[in-house]
Amino acid sequence: MPDTDLSPENQSNSAFVGHEPCPDCGSSDALARYDDGHTFCFSCEAYEGVVQEKADEPEVSSGFIKHTPADLHSRGIRASTCRLAGYGVAEYQGGTVQVADYRNDEGKLVAQKLKTADKQFRILGDGRRLGCWQMHRFKGGGRKITVFEGETDCLKWLDIFPRYPAVSVPNGAAGAAKSIARNIDFFESFEEVIVCFDADEAGRSAAIEVAQLFTPGKCKLMQIPEGANDVCDAWANNLQEQLVQAFWEAKPYRPDGIVTGDELLDAIMDETVVPSVSYPWEGLNNKLHGLRSGELVTICAGTGVGKSQVCRSLCVSLIRRGYKVGYIALEEGLARTGLSLLGLVMGKPLHIDRSGVTDEEMRDAFTRELKERLFVYNHFGSMSSENLLARCRYLRVAEGVDFLIIDHLSILVSGWGDGDERRLIDNVMTALRSQVCEATGVGMVLVSHLKRVEGRSAERGADPELSHLRGSQAISQLSDACIALSRDTMGDDPDLTTVRVLKNRFSGELGVACHLRWDAETGTHTEVAPEFMSADDDTEVPF
Repeated sequence: MPDTDLSPENQSNSAFVGHEPCPDCGSSDALARYDDGHTFCFSCEAYEGVVQEKADEPEVSSGFIKHTPADLHSRGIRASTCRLAGYGVAEYQGGTVQVADYRNDEGKLVAQKLKTADKQFRILGDGRRLGCWQMHRFKGGGRKITVFEGETDCLKWLDIFPRYPAVSVPNGAAGAAKSIARNIDFFESFEEVIVCFDADEAGRSAAIEVAQLFTPGKCKLMQIPEGANDVCDAWANNLQEQLVQAFWEAKPYRPDGIVTGDELLDAIMDETVVPSVSYPWEGLNNKLHGLRSGELVTICAGTGVGKSQVCRSLCVSLIRRGYKVGYIALEEGLARTGLSLLGLVMGKPLHIDRSGVTDEEMRDAFTRELKERLFVYNHFGSMSSENLLARCRYLRVAEGVDFLIIDHLSILVSGWGDGDERRLIDNVMTALRSQVCEATGVGMVLVSHLKRVEGRSAERGADPELSHLRGSQAISQLSDACIALSRDTMGDDPDLTTVRVLKNRFSGELGVACHLRWDAETGTHTEVAPEFMSADDDTEVPF
């Protein structure tokens, strides 16, 4: 409690209104309320809403206009509230305007904000000296203060809930943070600062910007009831109870990503399960437990090992399971991509040889299996970063694609701009992860090359490692899973591919997952038993 005597006998500038219960000590009628908004409890001596002494001054200073407090019927605000707040109506340049007086810390009138019927604003006086409206009426050190976006919302709050101080920022949402920052010591002196801005995007963004100025835990965000945009709007729509409830239930601001124990428990108890989609090869399913929406899976291998063909097999498998796939093959043309995928459907490498297959058979197979669920990106002349990200988001949101396959990262990076490759890869991976996978929930399979290392290469069957990923560790860090392919392309069995799991965020299971045998006549991979290493063995396990 302040040192000065705040009893009614020493508040000569205010008039007694009535007695009411005290929320601090529980007394049923010891709290006295005065017409300037302040209260004093004769039981516990709790005080709210200190009115500073105002210097004697002319009724209207030179350069300002005289206004008359009036009932604002459209907002449901009483004239008595307007009089206390220094708000009224006046004639100005042939029209009626609403006038808000802005005073400095000493209570001296320094500016007036005029609002016309069509919501145009004009400042009389020194606009550079505009502080938060009504701030001059209160000393710091109280329990709560509420900050609004505009004067009429502040007025309405003072009209319906005068217990605690309320102010508004002078320049709306756009300049809210700067206005608060200039007076941060004043606001920090209160136990709680409640920010109640409009429910539109500008208001929500400004409220967060303001909240970030305060000591953690001090600032609370008050939500306008659903169906209204601001305080006056809520009151006009008969949401009075919800509005007052929103005040008491205002939640402390927390930066994005920080959750409370209750929120964490809700997430733990949530029985919603993200479905897993099986890979076409059982060994990979045993390690990774399938593909999931929102995950980013990177397939890496050396040049010519068969990354693209594995991706095509995965694409056809997903489509046959009823999922929509967006296929972005940056290393080949549109016709080659389509023929390769159709060839897998028909069991014949059509991009090499179409003999024995009629055009009608191709059309029938395409219509039956691919037409409704395959979306191919024709990238010719359009591989810029903005264009590709926009297309990825479009495929997910507009076409309902479940999985995106991008082949491959190195070409994608080349369209991201000039500069250091490592930095560009970092930027690409971050954008794909945050702006596509996390923002839209689409599952993504991304192809990446391995860098050349000393000794035996991945093209000769060497075991790939995460450190062999080309360019940047962001590839492994931002991927949920990394799958490596290796085969000895010049060895005795060049058609046998070893599939390893190098990273597995879902379950942590790593190591050799399976072996795949390539069949040049059908263009397909067949899973074979892990111990099978000879082309003459008959222990193949078809998928």
